[in-house]
Amino acid sequence: EISYFSTGGLIEMTRQVSNEACSAARSEAQRFLASRPDLGPADIAQYTTLAESTVRMFLRGNIPGGREVVAQIDRVIGQIKAGEILQPGGAQQSVVFLESGRQPVRRVARRDTFYETETARRVADVLDYAAEHCAIGVVTADFGVGKTEAVKEWRRRTAGKVESSVFEFDEFSTCNKVDFIRCLGRMFGIECALGSFNGGLVFRDLCERLRQQPGLLIFDQCETVRPRICSIIRQIWDRTADAGVGVVLLAAPILLTRLSSGKMADLGALSSRVGVWAPLAGLSKQEMAAIVKQEGITEVDPAAFELWWQATGGSMRRLLRAIDLLKAKHAGKRVTEKTVESVAGFLWGMQIARAA
Repeated sequence: EISYFSTGGLIEMTRQVSNEACSAARSEAQRFLASRPDLGPADIAQYTTLAESTVRMFLRGNIPGGREVVAQIDRVIGQIKAGEILQPGGAQQSVVFLESGRQPVRRVARRDTFYETETARRVADVLDYAAEHCAIGVVTADFGVGKTEAVKEWRRRTAGKVESSVFEFDEFSTCNKVDFIRCLGRMFGIECALGSFNGGLVFRDLCERLRQQPGLLIFDQCETVRPRICSIIRQIWDRTADAGVGVVLLAAPILLTRLSSGKMADLGALSSRVGVWAPLAGLSKQEMAAIVKQEGITEVDPAAFELWWQATGGSMRRLLRAIDLLKAKHAGKRVTEKTVESVAGFLWGMQIARAA
């Protein structure tokens, strides 16, 4: 039996959970919370009998954990995933799509270079929902997990069935509202006269055009978009949703924090209108193992795979780049921890430590 003090008093834990089970539960919790940066140990603790410091120390690996700690944290995360508590944006009436991440995976469906991972399916779910219900959807996931490729595949699959347009933000359109509305207007054939005073004219012409030709507006790389531009997107939807226009925002997880903080009125107005959220964690370990095998890499040491999974961090982009390098430089050879360290250092400049 292990006992230790926390700010909530004396907590006694009976170690009826193996180290492997504790590590797995901790990794799953960390992976989920990485996709929900708006949540922290305090949010988890309020739905348990544990102190906030206990949850924080367990997640950091400062305490080994035990049956009660693991069970309560696992229960709360399960409730969050089920949409019962702590929904993104605080709107309990919204729909939330998440990956399960625990189901066994024998094979991942593939078309050309696109793998239909669970993340890609959840992105498609949001796009389908937003298009069908003329809603605003928000998809957040780290860079490289495959959001953009999932949108391309969805548009290929729905071509001729669902009208959709993709706007990819750049360094200029993220911070200049006139540049943004002019670029968006050009996509729909709106003539854009020079001068900052013409932004309002383009905005009103665009709304009218969208009412005549409704469809799904997909905005990519929204993580650094200024609040004023978010407000314009919201106003476009306000004026066109009843005509059949839906909106989906794709971004890194930081956007979820910005929308949930409630510190900016412009973002709060947008957040309150979101009908479907999808805070995604990316590639699961089971999917990664299946993809590596499908790519013909079958000789991988278990410790090397764990290190590879750690370096990949749920990113499909990183995984495929590593596979390409291994095929080119390491074909037919067994993948060891040293191999993974070399790949991580060469491709991403990472120095990863082996397990002791």
